Amino acid sequence: MHILSMVSAVIALVLAVFWASVGIGGLTGRLERNRWFGVRSAETMRSAEAFALGNKVAAPGFCAAALVLLIGGVLAFGGDLGFLFGFGAVLVSFVIVSIVAGIGVRVAATVPEPEDQGGCSADCCSGGSDDQSADSCGTSAQPGDPAADCGTSSCGSCALQGMCTTEHAADEAVDAAR
Repeated sequence: MHILSMVSAVIALVLAVFWASVGIGGLTGRLERNRWFGVRSAETMRSAEAFALGNKVAAPGFCAAALVLLIGGVLAFGGDLGFLFGFGAVLVSFVIVSIVAGIGVRVAATVPEPEDQGGCSADCCSGGSDDQSADSCGTSAQPGDPAADCGTSSCGSCALQGMCTTEHAADEAVDAAR
């Protein structure tokens, strides 16, 4: 058996298992929002509901891609030119996955954005309002502290996550330079 045929068969079969698991997870709702698997875009990652809906819509296409890969992988074991089936199946499956992922992103975009939880974001140290003087980090925001804009203390979780603007800090730098 030709080595290229074997390689293409193994690649096709491994990808078939991957897309089948992503597709089944999306159909059953067990695919939770993550950074590695499923349809990941700004539209799907903004809420768990958008992620679940986008992946549920794309899941039948993922399963179809897995089926194409399975058939191509099995046919790739067929001889010297079998690699054409394996690599052809990989190409066709990537087209299918791209199309259904695009559809999933468009459907996820229809899900309304979640409301703010208060403060800068729910992921901040305090998660509270701007006038909150103490937070869960055990420190208090000082007047003039850039983190005060965010409703957090000097722990800086919002600033590190890029959630707060640096306008306050830039204004202070300009005032100090005068």
